[in-house]
Amino acid sequence: MNKFVFAVCGPERCISQLAFSIERLKRFSQNEIIVVTDSRRNEIPILHDNLIDISTPSEYNDHEASIYLKTSLHKILPHGHTYCYLDSDVVCLSKKVDEIFSHYSAPITFANDNAPFGYFSPHAVNCKCLENHAHRGEIIAKFKAEVAKRIGDFDLDADSVKDDRKELAKLFASSKHNIFEPSRYLWYIPFIRTFNIGKFVYNKAKRCWRNEKGEVVELYFHYYKRKILPKLGENPADWTNFELDTPHCDHLSDYISQTYGINIHGDWQHWNGGVFLFDDSSAEFLDYWYEKTIAEFANPYTKTRDQGTLALTVWKFGLQNHPTLPIEYNWIAEFADGNIDYDTEKGYTRNGFKTISHPILMHIYHHWGDESWNIWKSIEEE
Repeated sequence: MNKFVFAVCGPERCISQLAFSIERLKRFSQNEIIVVTDSRRNEIPILHDNLIDISTPSEYNDHEASIYLKTSLHKILPHGHTYCYLDSDVVCLSKKVDEIFSHYSAPITFANDNAPFGYFSPHAVNCKCLENHAHRGEIIAKFKAEVAKRIGDFDLDADSVKDDRKELAKLFASSKHNIFEPSRYLWYIPFIRTFNIGKFVYNKAKRCWRNEKGEVVELYFHYYKRKILPKLGENPADWTNFELDTPHCDHLSDYISQTYGINIHGDWQHWNGGVFLFDDSSAEFLDYWYEKTIAEFANPYTKTRDQGTLALTVWKFGLQNHPTLPIEYNWIAEFADGNIDYDTEKGYTRNGFKTISHPILMHIYHHWGDESWNIWKSIEEE
């Protein structure tokens, strides 16, 4: 038989999430729903008629206890069934949810995460990369604010100036290689404060180019870096650009390689632990995942999560190319990703409505209950 299972204990927040998610799953699924918990830890009762109550080790905090339950489900649940594990923040949106069991591929089947392994790394180990990225973001914001004091508000990434930036770059490249181009020499004449190349005007005092609308389309960054960054405690030589990419690193890969002798590529599309299918044939995989996850609780370098050890287990068993669930069965809603959106007429999208998605299980792993987020509002209105 096919069964759904949650593993939750501890804070009221998590149990309230669970109640919401169970109610939605009951609405669409015909399968049995089991909750594994440690009732001694729960701040409020779990109002569900199919509970398995397990006493977790007292030395664990609530977060560790929940991971303990999750990674030991194969030791707790009756044998002879196929189970679908769901995190408490995974919400069902469709009656197609029971079709998830048709996607099972032994020995175990997970869904993909929303980013490659290297982007998960700074969230899994205490390597300071997230802190450094946050610091860099603060410096960029302060730098731009200081520049804006001198030239006015600007946005070099605005759609209204992108084409003009490309056009200016072509014009400047052309004049740069033409010794007869007059603008080459206007930089050096002191009493000339502005000059043109095509429709663009350069202000020598403020070191910026503007289009015919007066919008800033380019800056002389080298000048502003030398003027502003030292005042912010930064070395201009350390700043080759002012892009703020999503933080990623190789520290988790390095740790796993050095500790376990397994090499995981940073660009590997790792798996997400929020939804997975398992049965009796999964025992060896789950035993190893459980063992390594529990062992890492005592390691101050690794953060208390199960996904790094999941990746370790995947590669240990040579399953890095194993089939994964379709994205609709673990549709991860990333609040900070502007391409993930919802429209009452169009529906859901992951790419700014270039295509439309039809999520069956939506993973709301942060901003749960945020009334200002149209994704959450769409779920409440279901």
